Amino acid sequence: MATRSLDEPTKSFCRLCMNFCPIDVEVEDGRVTRVTGDDDNEIYRGYTCLKGRAQPDLLNHPDRLLGSLKRQPDGSFAPIAIDDALDEIAERLTDIVARHGARSVAGYGGTMQIATSPTSTSFYHALMDGIGTPMRFDPNTIDQGGKSVAPTLLGHWMAPPQGFADADVALVFGCNPMVSHLGLPNGNPGALVSAALRRGMQLIVVDPRRTDIAKRATIHLQARPGHDPEILAAIVRAVIDGGLIDDAFVAQHVRGLETLRKVVEPFTVDEVARRAGVDPADLLRAAEVYGRARRSYTMSGTGPSMSSMGTLIEYLLLTLQTICGRWTREGESVEAGVLAPLPQHRAQAMAPDADWRRPDEIRVLGLTRTAAGMPTAALPDEILLPGEGQVRALISWSGNPATAFPDQTKTLAALDSLELFVQIDPLMSASARRAHYVLAPTMPLEAPAVSMMLGMRNMYAQYTRAVVDPPPGSDLVEEWEIFYGLMVRMGLPMEVRRAVSTISIEPGRTLVLDQKPTTDELLDWFTAGGRVPLDELRRNPGTVTYPATCEVGPAEPGWTGRFDVANTEMMHDLGQIAARESGAEVDIGEFPFRLVSRRQASVINSFCNIPATNRGRAYNPAFLHPDDLRLLGLADKSEVEIRSAVGAIPAIVHSDPTVRRGVVSMSAGFGDGPERDAEFREIGASTSRLVAT
Repeated sequence: MATRSLDEPTKSFCRLCMNFCPIDVEVEDGRVTRVTGDDDNEIYRGYTCLKGRAQPDLLNHPDRLLGSLKRQPDGSFAPIAIDDALDEIAERLTDIVARHGARSVAGYGGTMQIATSPTSTSFYHALMDGIGTPMRFDPNTIDQGGKSVAPTLLGHWMAPPQGFADADVALVFGCNPMVSHLGLPNGNPGALVSAALRRGMQLIVVDPRRTDIAKRATIHLQARPGHDPEILAAIVRAVIDGGLIDDAFVAQHVRGLETLRKVVEPFTVDEVARRAGVDPADLLRAAEVYGRARRSYTMSGTGPSMSSMGTLIEYLLLTLQTICGRWTREGESVEAGVLAPLPQHRAQAMAPDADWRRPDEIRVLGLTRTAAGMPTAALPDEILLPGEGQVRALISWSGNPATAFPDQTKTLAALDSLELFVQIDPLMSASARRAHYVLAPTMPLEAPAVSMMLGMRNMYAQYTRAVVDPPPGSDLVEEWEIFYGLMVRMGLPMEVRRAVSTISIEPGRTLVLDQKPTTDELLDWFTAGGRVPLDELRRNPGTVTYPATCEVGPAEPGWTGRFDVANTEMMHDLGQIAARESGAEVDIGEFPFRLVSRRQASVINSFCNIPATNRGRAYNPAFLHPDDLRLLGLADKSEVEIRSAVGAIPAIVHSDPTVRRGVVSMSAGFGDGPERDAEFREIGASTSRLVAT
């Protein structure tokens, strides 16, 4: 690649999260030296986050792996050429499948697969398809499972929900989009919220911490953790009792309202406010503000999803939207994606999926595959449980199961027991340290890409060429090439289906390969049939807006599908909550604090924890309210041990008046196994050790 001068930055986009911020990249002597937001972009207007700007430090980090490694008999690692590693891995996988069957091989794709989607995700599934194994796991069932399962219980509207741009009210449940970049339209989250508030939008936030977005809220319900279902049930009841539902929409598209009305009857505003520790006037006002709005927007995050009733919370959020009729209607215009065909929206409800459970693939814990995918918490048990179908080989990529999975003690025992553990990783993560092979991939900016998932839902998209080559002397390949290489060596069918998200594969469209393609050829195939040809994006460096809308069509003649706002299981769960003794809290026994998840701007899960972003604080503090620290006799930044029923970790407490009392607010994805606990000031501690499967 020719060296570019500093006055000629290359237009590209960041791939560290789904916000896909447009960036200007400066290169000198073949190295990325500076990344800034693209000021020319009309959507983002120069915005990018701290992590995106730190990409030169990531690419040039001294700990970055520039070649693959193989574990030696003494536990050390030695370099191995990527082709030799793939030869050996393919031979071992073939042998394991021959001895134990296809189900003995499992895969885990983490959150960072967004950086190489859709190429790597598609080839990963092609490899698993070729082997014939259903054992594919991802973070969805850890932190977002309810989002996928709830619509299968309620039903789907065959057009989008109402959007943020023209919402009179936004309801934000356990989400901090200012840091996570999730929940809001793509762009500068702070600017989006500020503009919406200026035009008069009301912002309701439910969160046990006064987060960045909660500080801007019109109403902030700083509730005790564990009471989200009651809060939503109280809002639903208040909306029904106040006559604020959309009667015409409900009559035409909804069933179960009377049952729902009876089940939420015990959830009075006063009783729920007392249980949740919020002002009843604020709770009632939140219900009235939402119910009286003409249009609304609802978002939720990993906070509620990682609680014990994530599916119920998501179901109630969708129920609230539905009884208020907050879906786009016939004749309304909605945005059309750039890289996807024009959608065919209809103003009709698709009935719930009666077959949402897939009971034939999991041996343990009474779990099944669902619309959210395979239950990741079951994978360690599937590895440890002897017998037919035991998982004996794991291919892990774009993630860090050693710190991401619940019950870290069990997870580490499972990883250490595998016959073959392959970790695809640019760094020696906690998982890489336990692998038999560590395969080093290229990183973003070193390969062509297209904002595929972004382009499928927004009116703008971007293509980027490889801005720089991999470092001189390195032995790196793109992640899709690893999966392709294993398929070739194992003699598997060279058939690839298009990934439309990190967990969803488009049915019915297959690419059959007779030779190795280039990344650009793959991108052409993945985007074929889109509203805007990929070559158009190639000719226009930078994110270009391609405005287009499509109209929501009428319901099909004789259509009978309806939402179900009284799903039997969800109503049972609500009934169980209502049956608690008045004033009773969730039984927490000897443990007086609740652990809640927390985003940090300096990292993305276990990635990007480098001096350029963490600014000298590489650990994950345990944030507590200052009054709780005083009660415990602890000074700010004291070293402590945090215990739960399943494990213990060392930590450093930080005083945080934005956290509700009785709460420990701590980020996940840090640390390593117990053998490295002494280094917790340098690497943090793994909260997954505190959480049971």
